[in-house]
Amino acid sequence: MKAIATANYLLYIMSDTFADFGNIKFGQGYYPKKYGRPFFDNAIEVWNQGPIVPEVYYTYKKYCDKLIKGYDNNMIDEITPETEDILFNIARKYGRFTAGALQNMIYTVGNQWTQVYRLHTEIPLIAIQYYFAKAEALILAKTVSLLKDHSINNSNAVQICRFMLI
Repeated sequence: MKAIATANYLLYIMSDTFADFGNIKFGQGYYPKKYGRPFFDNAIEVWNQGPIVPEVYYTYKKYCDKLIKGYDNNMIDEITPETEDILFNIARKYGRFTAGALQNMIYTVGNQWTQVYRLHTEIPLIAIQYYFAKAEALILAKTVSLLKDHSINNSNAVQICRFMLI
């Protein structure tokens, strides 16, 4: 599947809201863990703004910060039930964040986006998967620690875990 099809589907399910295509990078992190194969076939590259899928960037850059109305009906049929599952969860979990907030989440000093990769080079899928697995483990460890310290209750812990899991 092409990344542009997943971006188009985000437009479909997030109609009349800003669909931030940075969200599809989260799919590339979570999908292989759940389904054992890449979310899409396109490369994610290191750019100054963070990780970018060039095909998606060049397709939608003309809209800048404007609301994109409509989507390509022909691409909707390319979406599998598994892809739809991940995209709905990504939209639910990350759809409320701005592009800047998403960038802050995934483009921090010391992570795989900034370590050894030169600008406009592909980030290996294994590095993306490792980052998301590590992030989940850190959140779970912190949640357990907060439960032990009685800083949060079980209900809060469940909410944190539900938010974290796709």
